[in-house]
Amino acid sequence: MSITNQKRFMSATIQRGGGAFVLTMIAMIAANCGGGTGTETRTTPTTQPPVVTQPPTTAPQTNRGATQQEAFLARIKNAASGNNVIRDARMNGDNELGVVLSENVKLRQVRPLMQTLIKEMRDEFPNRVLTVRAYAPNGKELAVMRHDPSAPQGRDTTFTPAPGFN
Repeated sequence: MSITNQKRFMSATIQRGGGAFVLTMIAMIAANCGGGTGTETRTTPTTQPPVVTQPPTTAPQTNRGATQQEAFLARIKNAASGNNVIRDARMNGDNELGVVLSENVKLRQVRPLMQTLIKEMRDEFPNRVLTVRAYAPNGKELAVMRHDPSAPQGRDTTFTPAPGFN
C-alpha cells in the first residue's frame, strides 16, 4: 500500500480521548524539532521494525485483540500524520510497537516520546507486557522501552538505548 493510500486509510478521526494526548505530545515534540544537523549517526547493525502480522483465527479473543491493536495503531498514525515526528508505526501480535522517527527528532526527544507511547499502550492494553521500539529513518534501532506489569513498581518500565545512543 502506498504512503498516500496509508494516510487516506489512517485519516479516520481519533476515536478515543487518549488519542488527543498522543496528538498533543507528538505536536509538542514536532514544535521542538529543528532541522536535523546530520551529526546524530550510528553504525551498529540492528533489527528491523516489527511488522503488523495476521493473528491466528482460532481464538476469538485474539481476533478482538487484533482489532484493538489495529484501532490503536490507526490512532497513532493519525496523530502522527503531518507532524514530522513519526514517519511510520507498526505493531505485531506480541504487543510490540515499532515507530520510525523523522530525521527532525533529536536524540534527547526519543525517550519522552517512547514514554508517552508506552503510557498510551498501558491504557489500551492493561496488564500485558508491552514494548516500544524506536528506529531512525535509516532503519537503525535507537532504543527499546518495555513495560512489564508483573515487575515491582518502579522497575516495571525499562529503557534500553541502542549502542551509540547518546
